[in-house]
Amino acid sequence: MPNQKNVDTVRALEEKLKNNPNLIVTSYQGLPTTDLNELREKLSAVNCRYGIVKNTLTRIALKNIGLEAFVKYFTGPTAVAFQKGDPSALSKILVEFAKKNEKLKIVAGCLAGKLLTEKEIGVLASLPSREALLGILAGTLNAPIQRVASVLAAPVRKLAMLLKALEIQKGAAKPA
Repeated sequence: MPNQKNVDTVRALEEKLKNNPNLIVTSYQGLPTTDLNELREKLSAVNCRYGIVKNTLTRIALKNIGLEAFVKYFTGPTAVAFQKGDPSALSKILVEFAKKNEKLKIVAGCLAGKLLTEKEIGVLASLPSREALLGILAGTLNAPIQRVASVLAAPVRKLAMLLKALEIQKGAAKPA
C-alpha cells in the first residue's frame, strides 16, 4: 500500500500536468546546480516551472491522466519543464541552453497532449513567437484592405494635384 506522501505527490503531479499542457522532459545528469538554477531563472521569465521529478510517481500520474505513451521517456535523472503559455518560447530557451550545456539533453515533449520528439522540439524552437506570428498574420490580412483604400483614393488625389497645379499656373499667369 502506498504511503500518503507519495499519493499526495502523484495528485500534485496530476494537477500540474492537467493545468500545464506544455511540457518538455530533459535529462540533466552531470549538470551543476548553478546551471540548473540559471535555467530555472530563464524559464520563469516565460511562466514556466522546471523541476526534478521522481520517475515512478510521474509515470503513475501520466497514466492516471491518459498520457501512457509519454511514460517511456521517464528513465534516469529526469527534470520536467511545465508551462501554460507559448510553447515556442519554452522550447527556444531549452534548445539554446542545451546547445551551451552539453549535459542537458532534451528527451521529449508534450504539447497539449501531442507527443513531440527532440527533433520536433527543435523545429518548434525555430518558429517565431506567438505574438510575432499574430503580427505577421495581421499584416497579411491588412495588406489587401490597404491596397483597396489606396486605389479608391487615387482619383481624388489626382484631382487635388490637378487643382493645385491649375492654381499655381493661374497664379503665375496673373500680371503683377
